[in-house]
Amino acid sequence: LRHMRETIPTANVRAHQDLAKIIAATEYAADATYNSVKYSARAMAAQISARRLLWLKHWQADIKQKWRLASAPVSSSKLFGEALEPWLIETRNKKKVLPSGTRRTDFRPFQPFRRSPSRPLYQTPYYPRYQRQSPFRGGFQTERA
Repeated sequence: LRHMRETIPTANVRAHQDLAKIIAATEYAADATYNSVKYSARAMAAQISARRLLWLKHWQADIKQKWRLASAPVSSSKLFGEALEPWLIETRNKKKVLPSGTRRTDFRPFQPFRRSPSRPLYQTPYYPRYQRQSPFRGGFQTERA
């Protein structure tokens, strides 16, 4: 377009103005396309690291190890690519899994108290909803003579 502008005689001011507007619009569209691609790439990278962090959320490991895996370069069609291979261990069934910090067989949940099996959980008697009586609607009033 700039080469075309140079070939048009200077006396034709209207054609020069029109070409300047076309050049400005083309440059604007090119900049907008470039910015769109740049921000789309950033969004995809952020999505990949967010998916990695969600996947690593329940893994019992140091924060540094999780961040190393989450910020590893993107490669191949897998979520982690080759960055995860050094961390995986092989089980008896030839499956590869992440090592766990705690053993599941030794794990017991904390029980602060035990309730007697003969005592009900709630001490108040159970009344179905339609049989409940409210003190404000005449339920607990005594008969007056």
